[in-house]
Amino acid sequence: MIRKPREKTTISEEMPTIFGNLCCMVHRCIFSVLSSGPMPNHIAFIMDGNRRYANKRSLGRGTSHKAGFSALISILRYCYEMRIKYVTIYAFSIGNFK
Repeated sequence: MIRKPREKTTISEEMPTIFGNLCCMVHRCIFSVLSSGPMPNHIAFIMDGNRRYANKRSLGRGTSHKAGFSALISILRYCYEMRIKYVTIYAFSIGNFK
């Protein structure tokens, strides 16, 4: 069987794969450590900083809110996997009242 030589890739092309594999490994380690002890019935999260995130990166507000939503979905998946019954999400900005 003759194999084609692999095309050369740059580090930036390989980073998503490397980062994804690292995140998966970290997720498994954290999950196994957390699940070995008693699990809480309720966890609360305070979401803050979407506007600051956008300003630092010169992004539109919608883009930063999408990033926050994506992070929230990931957190909720972890809570589901760990069988946490109740999750409270508090999203508030004092900037909204100024």
